[in-house]
Amino acid sequence: MARVAWVNPTSGVSGDMLLSAMVDLGADQEELCSALSTIEALDGFQLRFDPVTRCGLRALHAEVKLPETGVHRRLSQVHSIIDHSDLSQPQKDLSMEIFSKLAQAEAKVHGVTVEEVELHEVGALDSILDICGFAVAKDLLGFDQLYTSPPALGRGVSRGSHGGLAVPVPAVLELLADKQAYGGSPDFEATTPTGAAILSSAAVFCEQMPEMIISAVGYGAGTKDPVEFPNVVQMTLGTISHEEHRAPQLPGHFEQIVELQTNLDDITGELSGYLISALLSKGALDAFVTPVIAKKDRSGMLLTVAASSNDAVGICTEMFSLTGTLGIRTIPKWRYVLDRQFFEVTVLGEVLSVKAGPFRAKVEFSQLADLAEKRNVPIVQLERMVQTEIENYMRANSIDFSYGEWPPEGEIG
Repeated sequence: MARVAWVNPTSGVSGDMLLSAMVDLGADQEELCSALSTIEALDGFQLRFDPVTRCGLRALHAEVKLPETGVHRRLSQVHSIIDHSDLSQPQKDLSMEIFSKLAQAEAKVHGVTVEEVELHEVGALDSILDICGFAVAKDLLGFDQLYTSPPALGRGVSRGSHGGLAVPVPAVLELLADKQAYGGSPDFEATTPTGAAILSSAAVFCEQMPEMIISAVGYGAGTKDPVEFPNVVQMTLGTISHEEHRAPQLPGHFEQIVELQTNLDDITGELSGYLISALLSKGALDAFVTPVIAKKDRSGMLLTVAASSNDAVGICTEMFSLTGTLGIRTIPKWRYVLDRQFFEVTVLGEVLSVKAGPFRAKVEFSQLADLAEKRNVPIVQLERMVQTEIENYMRANSIDFSYGEWPPEGEIG
């Protein structure tokens, strides 16, 4: 069973809202504060979480008191502050990664290098508390993976050290580049740079809540209390069962992917073939079409594309552009990937690339076809020649791809 969490930021997200939601989910406040107290720059801080209501919805709201300081820190100084704390190494690494993303975004916005950028608000003590607090609370809740739906960014004007900036502020847009987001209802800065940095660094973006067994739901409140909607971020804790996916005798690993599907009733067979090639060239893990009877009793095709979680948004964009479809279904899934290795063999003076897995090693057929035509050799004969060279190479290099027995006792989902 994998423990997971999902963020539903339909009212936006900030660091303190996330932290409040995590405490509402059960992260121990005393342990959280104890860990944060080891950060020297936060010496004397006070942190409590008060129950509040937002449009009739109960939530926790973070109340923070920090030492007075007007210091503007560079990234290296923030990293040093974190590194000298007593946080665990994974907590330090995650906190530093989030701050690095913030610095990269600010540097791009202001046209300076990452080393030169001064973090201003995002380098302030409350951001150190929020980001390090998130890393600590994540461990206290013990979830393995964080998911998030697209955040609402808000609109209007935000006041900061650089004066008034249109919402969403430039740093938020940079942090969410290649991610899904939308304006939403809030007539204020709903998603802050700190909130955007945490999600872009630590979460997998998906359109809807992944399938899970729900164990708890927490709500973190923002400071503003509009009458139109509850200004809270919802966070759900749950588990995903991997029991049906176990393959104990196979060398490999599970990885999360997203399956993208859309029905097409206005494309030709020629175009469907082109779609597959085009999407694979853009980074899709797999793509295929299935004949279906679509709406209005029309013959159509179901286009199915597998993409890594990080590439799903970009692949969706390509699917919209290539097909003209108006909707794509997204389905989070797991796949089991066998270990493989690559090497080269020489046949008829030509170097061929070989992909070897636990049960098979082969050359791509397109390479064989090209070589058969080039050397005017029957392709069946060429296949035997290539296989002999592969086996010779594997014996000489002590490579054994005959791993275990098939099928294994477990199942692959």
